[in-house]
Amino acid sequence: MWKNVLICTLVLAFVSCGSSKKVGDSSKESKNIVLGKTPVVSYKSLGNGVASISLVFYENNTFAFDFKSIPQPETDEKQVKISEKGTYVSEGAWKNLHFKDPKFSLAAIFDTDFATGTEFKVIDDENVMVNTSRESLPIWGVVCEKK
Repeated sequence: MWKNVLICTLVLAFVSCGSSKKVGDSSKESKNIVLGKTPVVSYKSLGNGVASISLVFYENNTFAFDFKSIPQPETDEKQVKISEKGTYVSEGAWKNLHFKDPKFSLAAIFDTDFATGTEFKVIDDENVMVNTSRESLPIWGVVCEKK
């Protein structure tokens, strides 16, 4: 009897201590940004088999960027998750997004190979300009519609 109880306890302890895996954790500075309550512009990816993406701009000049890749069947790909908050400055229809010490490459996410140059411009490792007058944005090659 004690042997069964001991084995069950060990199995439960082992299972409950499973590894937790974080991919693309948000930067420390990003966690300190308080998002606004009212979205002013937002973009959301259309149904696809590549990624779920959203970019939301708030009234207090903050934004939220969420990205989840969809691993392809029969591959060893791991899901990539990015959840970042930042601030922006409006310059007409363009918004200059400032990511504070992002844990990913802005040039990889905002890839100019999938854009015409009128949707966004990557300025440096922490800043990207986004044209919010556009009805859609190709983020990581995925079409994101304006809501």
